[in-house]
Amino acid sequence: MRPSVILFTATLTLATGLAHADECRLKPKEVVTKFMNEFYIQKHVRTAFETWVEPGYVQHNPLAATGRDAAIAFLEPFFRDHPDANYSIKRIIADGNLVVVHSHAKFTAGDRGLAVVDILRVEHCKIAEHWDVAQPVPEKAANANGMF
Repeated sequence: MRPSVILFTATLTLATGLAHADECRLKPKEVVTKFMNEFYIQKHVRTAFETWVEPGYVQHNPLAATGRDAAIAFLEPFFRDHPDANYSIKRIIADGNLVVVHSHAKFTAGDRGLAVVDILRVEHCKIAEHWDVAQPVPEKAANANGMF
């Protein structure tokens, strides 16, 4: 093998390793913020999941299959079929490798939507596990505090 090819290969391998090491300096909250922006806001489902989610992603929602590929298979058609779906992230809170996202999800124009809380466990700069709860936003509330 020619020395220039060896040098190129070694440089590429080193650069790839350094890029991954830089990425892994992100805190769990930063990982989830990047993921949520790409997924919820930009609606780039496949890119968001392939970049920020482990293949063995554990899903605790009883209505959803587990695994990254299963999430992509469900969510890509969902966003395609619901072009007016809109997520507004209200707050992101982190405690170690657990990150909580409180958001307002609307699926159609005029929809009051849902208050959604996602809990994500991050390992090695990837989302490894997910829990979620959702509550419909009522037409009338017993108080004036609001859900967000």
